[in-house]
Amino acid sequence: MKSTFLSAQESVQDSSVRFFGVPLIFYTPDTYWGAGAAGILTYPGRPLRSSVSFSLAYTQRKQFLLWLPYQWYSPKGQWRAYGELGWYRYLYQYFGIGNRYADDFKEVYTAIYPRVRVTGLHKLGRRQLGGIRYSMDAYRIAEKQLGGELSSGNIPGSSGGFSSGVGPVWLLDSRDNQFFPRRGLFLESFIQFENKLTGSDFKYTRFSLEVTFYKQFLKNKILVLNALSAFSSGETPFFQMPQIGGTRRLRGYPDGKFRDKHLLLVQAECRFPLIWRFKGALFGGAGSVFGTPGESLRWRPNWGGGLRFEFDRRQNIHLRADYGFGEGSSGFYLTVGEAF
Repeated sequence: MKSTFLSAQESVQDSSVRFFGVPLIFYTPDTYWGAGAAGILTYPGRPLRSSVSFSLAYTQRKQFLLWLPYQWYSPKGQWRAYGELGWYRYLYQYFGIGNRYADDFKEVYTAIYPRVRVTGLHKLGRRQLGGIRYSMDAYRIAEKQLGGELSSGNIPGSSGGFSSGVGPVWLLDSRDNQFFPRRGLFLESFIQFENKLTGSDFKYTRFSLEVTFYKQFLKNKILVLNALSAFSSGETPFFQMPQIGGTRRLRGYPDGKFRDKHLLLVQAECRFPLIWRFKGALFGGAGSVFGTPGESLRWRPNWGGGLRFEFDRRQNIHLRADYGFGEGSSGFYLTVGEAF
């Protein structure tokens, strides 16, 4: 029987259980160098293989990260669950909210929090699924910069708080591989509500729509297009606002360089083979954050390139090294897995 998802037949037929573990060394502008261990356990699912990953790391900036993302596909393909569990002690940089701050404005603060993300979906059609998501961050700000904006108490969430939300999710997925897709479409839309009924200290609503398209061309090259829109209303805490920067959203900007209640973002990447297990990538995009629907958009561009090393050939899992450029900033990223 053929899978109802595009080009997933190989994953259905693969009944093996596999584990791959490696020492972890990485670098980002937000963590500097970090080291630890990482691994991934994969096992049969449909239409793609189920997986449980882990990352345990300590960074040069005295950050501690315990991260366990997971993806589960039921044997008959009717159910799917994914999300993450984690515990973090992280030194963050705060660059303000919106577009009015000077480029050199920056505060640092340390947050300690556990994280829970659970999404459960049921098949609705040939490639569509619908369900519900629960999100939780018990966010404690352990250290702030004296005299800074966060210390003033005027920023929503500047004293931390319990963030707990729930809402519906709709998904369309026709990818041929979850780790390194060559063709297909991934579309995720969700609405999240946070208020006293969900156990949250905050009251706001957030809507998000993300679309990623994969197309193989000229036999072995892959074009990837990614677009994201996110809108929120109410008293959104600053640490839950949509933001630009980091390893996934416009590489070249520090994590959270620009944040506000609303975000629009588009980016593209071309991936191509080089030699043996090495691949190359060129990428670029632009994004904008804004606080009101009528606000003039200021688009922040990025561009760059990178190398990939395929350390697990059967599942197409890569070590990723990228160098990105933004507007007045740049950064090097060494991590596992693709940006989108």
